[in-house]
Amino acid sequence: MITLGNTETIAFKIHKMEKPFIVMDIIVNSVNISYQDNSYYAFPLVNNIKKEIELITDGEFHLNKSLINTPLSKLHDIFYETETETETETETETETEVYDSSSEITNFLFYDLSTNKSLFYIYQEDECLIFFGKFFDSNNTITSRIKKSEFLATLINLLHTVESYAAPRNI
Repeated sequence: MITLGNTETIAFKIHKMEKPFIVMDIIVNSVNISYQDNSYYAFPLVNNIKKEIELITDGEFHLNKSLINTPLSKLHDIFYETETETETETETETETEVYDSSSEITNFLFYDLSTNKSLFYIYQEDECLIFFGKFFDSNNTITSRIKKSEFLATLINLLHTVESYAAPRNI
């Protein structure tokens, strides 16, 4: 088993890598958020890791000032509702923007649709990212604080570890 990251913040525990699957646990604040299904198709896993690296590298995720002292469980609901509204809107802008400098909301730690059993969002405080999420079948909020640079380094390490397994098989 290979563990990348810190299980007390965010880590990826890789159990098995065999094309086209990666068997991996995603750990947030010591909680395995992939406990129901931890077999990821390598190709979407790699593509979604790359997307997340790009978002983290290029993005600023400072909360809109009106949301700064909002409890995380309520904040999760606001992010979810705003993301859903944004997806269904055609020509109008959302009235509530959750970030200071961006209206784009993304579900983080989402790597393969078939394994996704939770929604995790982030916001930024100084040099740290605060991850907060819930399982679809629970109201308990799971949170973690990690330096942006540390999370980015962990994602890059994960990408380098699994990337070759996403290559097409020779038939």
